[in-house]
Amino acid sequence: MREASSIRAVDYSSAMLFPAPVPAASIDDDGAPAALLAAQTALLQRLGNGMSIEACLAACLDTFARFSTEAVALVIWRQRGCVATCHASSRRLGPLADALVAAVETVDRPLVEGATLTDLARRHGLVALADEPITTTDAEIEARFLVLGEAPAILASTERVMQSLVAVLRFALQSAAKSSALATANERFAAIARSIPGVVYQRIVKPDGDIRYTYISEAAEELFGVSPQEIIANPQALFDCHGPEYYATFKDRLVTASKALELWDVEATIITRDGTRKYTHAIAKPHREPDGAVVWDGVILDATRIKEAELAAAASEARTRDAIIESIPQAFALYDPNDLLVTWNTRFLALYPQLADQIVAGRAYVEIVRAELQRGIDPLPEGVEPEFRLYERLAQHHLANYTAERRLPDGRWILVNEHRTADGGTVILHTDISELKGREAALARSNRELETFASIASHDLQEPLRKIDAFGDRLKRRYHETLGDDGRMYVERMQSAVGRMRSLIEDLLDYSRITTKAKPFDRVRLDEVLDEVKSDLQVAIETSDATIAATSLPVIDADRTQMRQLLQNLVANALKFRKPDLAPVISIDCVPGPASRPGAAGADSGERVRIAIADNGIGFEMKYAERIFGIFQRLHNRAEYEGTGVGLATCRKIVERHNGTLTVTSEPGVGTTFTIDIPVEQPSTDCEANR
Repeated sequence: MREASSIRAVDYSSAMLFPAPVPAASIDDDGAPAALLAAQTALLQRLGNGMSIEACLAACLDTFARFSTEAVALVIWRQRGCVATCHASSRRLGPLADALVAAVETVDRPLVEGATLTDLARRHGLVALADEPITTTDAEIEARFLVLGEAPAILASTERVMQSLVAVLRFALQSAAKSSALATANERFAAIARSIPGVVYQRIVKPDGDIRYTYISEAAEELFGVSPQEIIANPQALFDCHGPEYYATFKDRLVTASKALELWDVEATIITRDGTRKYTHAIAKPHREPDGAVVWDGVILDATRIKEAELAAAASEARTRDAIIESIPQAFALYDPNDLLVTWNTRFLALYPQLADQIVAGRAYVEIVRAELQRGIDPLPEGVEPEFRLYERLAQHHLANYTAERRLPDGRWILVNEHRTADGGTVILHTDISELKGREAALARSNRELETFASIASHDLQEPLRKIDAFGDRLKRRYHETLGDDGRMYVERMQSAVGRMRSLIEDLLDYSRITTKAKPFDRVRLDEVLDEVKSDLQVAIETSDATIAATSLPVIDADRTQMRQLLQNLVANALKFRKPDLAPVISIDCVPGPASRPGAAGADSGERVRIAIADNGIGFEMKYAERIFGIFQRLHNRAEYEGTGVGLATCRKIVERHNGTLTVTSEPGVGTTFTIDIPVEQPSTDCEANR
């Protein structure tokens, strides 16, 4: 691509084309090299002091004129992006200089081709003695040093002068190019630094621990309130913006990271000179210099908005957590995986005011338990030493889940539940169950009264019924003829009422004894129980010509007597409510129950089975599906189907005692299916309670 160029005013020296020879003493063979070296040194010194390229060109041509009398020199120079200029060692070279500049407009690099130079010199009565290109660092020709004369060849002394001055010019042009490139790079870096939303910096950590900043962007003044110049002059001005806790360890941490060449990724809180609190996030990468110093290139980001948002979110989360904790109706305490107290609610202190001085964050679980034992919150059983009880409590604490009841000195009952969290912490709930204990006591009294009633019902109430029945038999035997038809009918109705009353009392006794006379759970083979039921109902089965088909039934934890009563009631129900013109068909099937829920406890945590007892009887409408399980509830009158209305209520109560459910589906004229959903294994606590 052609570079723009135009004829500019040429620079001529004041010397004549071929001036009179200088005194011999100035240029003799012994003194000329030394004088030339001194002149070259002087030029280099002036360059070091900031002499411009134009001044350097003029000075070089003046020096050439001083040391060469038989030749003249021209320097044609075209800086990148600029027009060409021509500098001459003699004013008489003006026309030739103009011609050279004009020639540059029609050619690309190099500036002047050899044929053009020879032709132009010949036109002006001169011979081109030398043409030395001056290149930049990328080997591109930027200037030409031309030597012209009347002699056919250049003298050695003149060539020596030319080479010396070409070296000076080459150094000057290359230095100028490097300075220009460095200035451009600095401008670009400054522009990039200004565009980064943070403070760009470079610091050096010397082997002796000295810390200096070699560069820091203008954004430092906005973030810290300290100018970059002040920080570079005195790094302490930046360090003073940090709190004493941060600065106390800053140097040691930086020196350690410098030795290991580790990434510097640090958050800090700063206070600017105007008292504003801000939050910063510094990231820097190190590299080691040959002298052992470590250079850190990094950026300090203003993290104030992010940090304030995080703090606000944390505060909101803490308020929400506290509100949730305070809404818990029980006394609550949370321990971390190291068994140190994290948080608690006010109900905890209200329940245990004696522990007010112990309930502080970071208190160890063992210390709080020891205080409970010492202050009577967890009363010691008679004959138990405090240290043994402490060891026992700690052993219980290390279980995944732990539940215990305690009675406080003021008579209140407290249920303590300890639960392990996923990260190994512990949640402890203290529930005041005094009211529940009162209800349990009332229920126990009620059960005792019910047992008394059952005893009365089984003996005292039955005795009048037996006498009424016996006297009825005597009336029928002794006064059969005297009574007449109406009298005999009244006696039979009386005895029938006595039978119903006896059945009702027996059913009520069975219903009450589900809990009052319950037996402990044991492994029960339901297949054996079903065989016993079929044996008990053999007469009814044969009379109705019924068919009973059963799949294999499981072995479960249960009360054997109650399981027999349950199956017998349901099978007898199917036989009773049969269609008059169709033999009963009863099927008993067992399938696995639904999968237990994740995290379920007790009876819901293990394997379950479903036992379905289906018949082809008369059925009923589903709107009565719950009513039939109520005590004394009947869907048919006594004339159609006998019964007391207690049997199905007894069945449901038995199933519920076994932590199961009893449901029914039915359709009139099609049949009925009772489904028992029950666990295979009962919780150990239920077994112990039943024992």
